[in-house]
Amino acid sequence: MTEVIIFKLKQEEGYFDASGFDDSELSLVPEDTVCLSLENASITDAGISSLPRLKELRCIDLDSTKITDESMDVITSFTSLEEIWIEDVGITSKGFKKLALLPNLKYVSFWGTEISDDAYDYVMEKLPNLKSEG
Repeated sequence: MTEVIIFKLKQEEGYFDASGFDDSELSLVPEDTVCLSLENASITDAGISSLPRLKELRCIDLDSTKITDESMDVITSFTSLEEIWIEDVGITSKGFKKLALLPNLKYVSFWGTEISDDAYDYVMEKLPNLKSEG
């Protein structure tokens, strides 16, 4: 398995577990969050759009949430993002391609998604050092 940072950051200051949150609570995420876990949270695109500006965000886990391509515009605004987990979500090839806008992205896990080879190749061409699983 590729070395990922989420497991290291869980032990450090700046890790925020919002896996029990719903859309109405996402505005409460601290702005200095470095690693945000939303795994299995009852959140949608509407909730993602209410996240504060997370300038220091390095890692986000969105596994098994109800997000779609619509959330990718907000997610790609977190330009410090190095790692993203988007397993079992409603992101398609169109949304996946937006990952190419994240210059610091080093790792993506996208198991259980419908990403085309063309979309994958597009992102890998733009981010040749990106490690991925999915």
